[in-house]
Amino acid sequence: MADPIRVHLLAMVMAAPSGQMRIDLLQRAHGDGVTSHVDAMVEAGLLEADEYSVRPTHDALVRFGAWVAEPSGGQPEPAPRDHARSLDDISEELIDRYDGIVAAETVREFVQDSYDLLASRATVRRFLPQLTARFAADRLSALASLSGRDGRRRADILFVCVRNAGRSQIAAALARSIGGERVRVRTAGSMPAAHLDPAVRAELSALGIDHLTEFPRPLTREVIQASGTVVTMGCGDACPIVPGRRYVDWPVMDPVGCSRDEVRAIIEDIRRRVETLLEELGVITAPGLR
Repeated sequence: MADPIRVHLLAMVMAAPSGQMRIDLLQRAHGDGVTSHVDAMVEAGLLEADEYSVRPTHDALVRFGAWVAEPSGGQPEPAPRDHARSLDDISEELIDRYDGIVAAETVREFVQDSYDLLASRATVRRFLPQLTARFAADRLSALASLSGRDGRRRADILFVCVRNAGRSQIAAALARSIGGERVRVRTAGSMPAAHLDPAVRAELSALGIDHLTEFPRPLTREVIQASGTVVTMGCGDACPIVPGRRYVDWPVMDPVGCSRDEVRAIIEDIRRRVETLLEELGVITAPGLR
């Protein structure tokens, strides 16, 4: 991030009230060369991009939030009314996205509730609207899948641990990597941490597995309801029981504070469990039957 153009681009994206920025607006500011800068920041894990827009990852918010957003010596935290305006923008965008699937008032309630859940554990409030946009979108996607109107039929798995920073993230990343489009994976924590465990992120990246959730998410009921299989790891009775769901508990060691070799062993343990689960669900074929 020594390139001043990238610093400015990242600042623009992180300051966007909706939590994302259209690529054409970035191009107006810095020309067609924006694409190479965006690609570099995506590769570095600072941005996520689709065909038309980019958004900062949680890692970017944690690592560069204060530096990028407060270059002149510190700005005050946004007043609640500033966040309220951002939440209105987020709600309108999600209302358009889920038009005919989720009622507008329900969308607004989910956006506000998602904001409140994240705000209750936030140490830095500046980027709460951006995080809220992604969290609310995930929850609404789960709600839409309950109606059967999201257009896709796949195996649904929810991985839950206490902090949603290690074990459940490992399991989710492996399930996405192995199962691909044949499985829909969600992840949450009963008491989510502020960010992903850096040792876990580093080891998965070394294995070429980068299907991580951007930030630890609180456990919510509609996400459980939308999942056919719920896998818990160390969270005990914190996960509500929803009738008709399959619950599996994996006694897996928490990687927090573990050595690099221990983290690798935990990843391999979870990999074996994930492969067995995906075979049981018919997502992949057992090695002896291929």
